[in-house]
Amino acid sequence: MSRTRPLRHTLRSWAVLPQADPRTAAELPERPAPRAPLMTPRAADLVLTGLVLFASVWNSLKNPYLGPSTPWANVLLAAVSALPLLARRRTPEPVLAVALLAEILHVSMFVLPCAYYAEGAYRGPRSRRTAWAAAGAGLVMTAPRSVEAWSSLRVLVTWFTVNFVLDVLVPLLLGLYVGQRRAVLAGLVERAERAEREQRLIAEAARAEERQRIAGEMHDVVSHQVSLIVVHANALGAVSHDAEVTTDTARIIQTAGRRALTELREMLGVLRDGPDKQAEKAAEPPPDRPESARAHRPEGADGGAGPSPAPEAERPSDAVVGRITELADSSRSAGLPVSVHVEGGPRALPEPVGRAAHRVVQEALTNVHKHAPGATTDIRLAFTAGTVRVGIVNGPQGRPVDAAPDGGGPLLPSGGHGLLGLAERVRLVGGTIESGPTGDGGFRVDAALPTQGPAD
Repeated sequence: MSRTRPLRHTLRSWAVLPQADPRTAAELPERPAPRAPLMTPRAADLVLTGLVLFASVWNSLKNPYLGPSTPWANVLLAAVSALPLLARRRTPEPVLAVALLAEILHVSMFVLPCAYYAEGAYRGPRSRRTAWAAAGAGLVMTAPRSVEAWSSLRVLVTWFTVNFVLDVLVPLLLGLYVGQRRAVLAGLVERAERAEREQRLIAEAARAEERQRIAGEMHDVVSHQVSLIVVHANALGAVSHDAEVTTDTARIIQTAGRRALTELREMLGVLRDGPDKQAEKAAEPPPDRPESARAHRPEGADGGAGPSPAPEAERPSDAVVGRITELADSSRSAGLPVSVHVEGGPRALPEPVGRAAHRVVQEALTNVHKHAPGATTDIRLAFTAGTVRVGIVNGPQGRPVDAAPDGGGPLLPSGGHGLLGLAERVRLVGGTIESGPTGDGGFRVDAALPTQGPAD
C-alpha cells in the first residue's frame, strides 16, 4: 500500500498562505445604522411653511396697506404665497416664481429666501446653470423700478445689499453648499455599500474556492484508497480457498480503510478548527515518542502492509519518485501490472509541484482500476532543466469491468470530475496537462509541471 503524504500537512500549507477573507456574509461586521433625523422631510416642510405663513400674515397685519389690494386681500395673498413652499423639494422653480411675484407685489418678504435656498439645495447639485440663472432672474426682478433709486448710489447699495445679497445670493449659496454636501455624503454611502457588497462577494468566492479545493483533495486521496479497498474486497471471493492470501488481502483492506478514515478525520478537523488553529498546530513540535516504543514496535503493525513508517523527515515517500513508486506498488498488489520509468536526474520539487505530480499519477491509476482493470500501465517521469513531465499510458483493459454484486452498475462508479480536478490543480502550479485515448484502445495522461513552482 502507498504511504501518501498525510493530508493535514497539505491543508496546513494552505492555512498559512495569504488568502481572501473566507468569512461569510453573516460574519462580516455590519455597517452601523444611521441615526434617525429629528424630523422627516415632509414634517420639516410643514414646519417651515407654517413659520413663513405665520410671519407673512403677521407682517401683513402690521402693515395692512403693504400690497396691491385691500388689507384683507393683502393678508390672504401673504398667506397663499407661503403655501407653495410645501413643494420646494420636488419643484423648486415654480416655488421660486411665486416667491419672486410675492416680492415684486410686496406681499411677503419671507418666502423669497426660503425659495432660493430650496433652489440651491435641491436643484443646484443636479444643474448649477439653472441655479445661477435663477440668481440672475432674482437680480433683474428685484431691481428698483424708480428713477430716483437709480440716481442715488446709497439707495442702490442698500438695495443690492438687502434685496439681492441677503434675500437671493446668501440663501442660494447656502443651499448650494448643503445640497453639494448631501450629494457627497450620498456618494460616500453608495461607495461604502458597494465596497461592502464586493467584500461579501469576495468572501463568498473565497469560500467557494476553498470548498472546491477541499473537495478535490478529498476526491484525490480518499477515492484512491477506497478504490483499492473495493478491488481487494472483490478479489476476496476468488481467493477464499487460500487462507494465507485471504489474510494478506484482509490486512491490506484494513490498512487502506484505516488510512482513508484517518485522512477524513484530519480533513474534518481542519474544517472545524479553521486556518488559524491549524497554523498554530503546524507550528507546534510533534510529540516525542519513547525510544522503547519505536524500538519494540513490531513489523507490520500498521495492518500487515510492511514496516512502520519512518518519521516524516525520513520517509522516502517525501521524494516524488518514491511516493509515485509506492502508488505503483499498491496498484500492483491489487492486480494491475504497473511499471515506473524515470528519465533524467530526480531532484527535489516544491511542495505544490510534487503534490500535483503525485495526484496526477494517483488519479490516473484510480481511473485505470475503474475503467480498464488489468490493463498494462506505464508511468514515466522525465526530469529536465525546468520541467518535470509525468506521463501515464495504459493499454486496453485486460479483463471485463467488474460489476457490483447487486447488479446496480460497475463495481467502481465514476463521477466524471477527476480529470477536470487534475487540470485545475496542474494549472494552479503553472503546468499543462493533456489526456485522451490512444490508438490501441488505451488512454494516456501527460502533464508538464515547472520545477520552480507557480509564479508569484
